[in-house]
Amino acid sequence: MPTTIQRLAAGAATLALAFATVAGTELPATADARPAAPLSALPQGGVVRTVDTLTTATVSLGSMQQVVKKKKKSKGAKALAFAKRQLGDRYRYGGTGPNAWDCSGLTRGAWKHAGKKIPRTSQGQSRHGKKVAKSKLRKGDLVFFYSGRSHVGIYAGNGKVIHASRPGKPVSYIKMKYMPYAGARRPA
Repeated sequence: MPTTIQRLAAGAATLALAFATVAGTELPATADARPAAPLSALPQGGVVRTVDTLTTATVSLGSMQQVVKKKKKSKGAKALAFAKRQLGDRYRYGGTGPNAWDCSGLTRGAWKHAGKKIPRTSQGQSRHGKKVAKSKLRKGDLVFFYSGRSHVGIYAGNGKVIHASRPGKPVSYIKMKYMPYAGARRPA
């Protein structure tokens, strides 16, 4: 009686044979294309701990190319992901991490993690990168507030930013409408 692993390998070989047929290619003579056992025939009592033998199937699909493409994460998405991991960290004036941040230290650290070096201060950051209209904001964009652009956060979507605001307040989400908007930039 075949083991669970053998039945799974045979099922994979059957599936590979079906794909090869659709693609118009042939399997090599060494391919094991026995039909798989029905799911009801698989053991119901737990995990198989030891395997004595293993049947494998090697499939050559010739000219058939892989259709699935892995979507590359944008730098803005990487910066935002970094900022999310800092949620709850404490505020410290001049803080540049790893456990305490000020507003521009957080944004600079996030973009550094994404592979882009940006200036240290919010004013310097407000002159760096591409100017972005409020209606065109993307996740990870730098959003500036107050006259003189004295505060910065990272756009998180849905009208919110992640920011480090002041002593006693941890890094958190806030709705942009609660602060006077002064512009946005995209460092990437």
